[in-house]
Amino acid sequence: MRVMIIVVAVSAALMRAPAVGHAQDAQTAAEIVANGVEISLADCGAGGAAQSDWAVIADTTASSGTAIEYIRATATEAAGGLAICRAAALQNGDLSLRFKSSSGASHQGGGLALRMATPKDYYLVKVDVRRNRALLLLISNGLEEEIVGVDADVAADVWHTLAVRAQDDRFAVYLDGAWIFTGYDKTFPHAGAIGLWAEPNSITRFDRIMMGPTPKSPSWQ
Repeated sequence: MRVMIIVVAVSAALMRAPAVGHAQDAQTAAEIVANGVEISLADCGAGGAAQSDWAVIADTTASSGTAIEYIRATATEAAGGLAICRAAALQNGDLSLRFKSSSGASHQGGGLALRMATPKDYYLVKVDVRRNRALLLLISNGLEEEIVGVDADVAADVWHTLAVRAQDDRFAVYLDGAWIFTGYDKTFPHAGAIGLWAEPNSITRFDRIMMGPTPKSPSWQ
C-alpha cells in the first residue's frame, strides 16, 4: 500500500517565526532558480499532445525573448498538453520554470511534470489559474490522484515562477518566491523525464526552464 503524507502551510507556520520563515522561503526559491542549467525550449517537444499543439514563438515579455506555447482550442480535448524535454531527466534535484496563461482561453493553467516513467505515469505540479489552486498530483496510467492541494494567488496574463525541490519522497513547491506546500509520495522513486504541462483548451506559455542538483545542505519546508 502506498504511504502518503501531506504537510501544509498551516503546520509549517506553527513551527517557526513568520519573519524568519518568509526570508528562508525566498532564499530557497531564489536558489532553485539561480543554480540550475537552462533547458532549451527547442528540446521540449510533444508528448501527450500532437506536435502541432506546441510551438516556440517570439515573446518580448519572456526572459529570453522567446517562449514555448501550448494552444489547443478543441473543446472535446480531454487530456492536458504534455511537452517532454527530451534531454532532461531527474530523480533528486531542483526544477523551475516561468509560465503565463491567457485570459482569452476557456481554461487557464500550467505545470511541471517530473520523474516521468511514461507519458501516462509521472508527478505533476499543477497551477490552476481559474480556481486559484496549486496541486501536487500523481498521474498513474493516465489517471490523476491529488497528493496536496492549496489555495494560491495566481492571475492570467501574468508570468509566474514555479519551482520544485525533489528529494526521495519529498517535494517542496514554491510559487513566485514563496513556499506553498511540501508533499510526500513514494510511487515513483526513480529518475525520469521532465516536461511542461498545460491545461486542456488553454493558451499557455513557458520560458526559462531550469534544472539543477539539490545542494548538499538544502533548505526544506
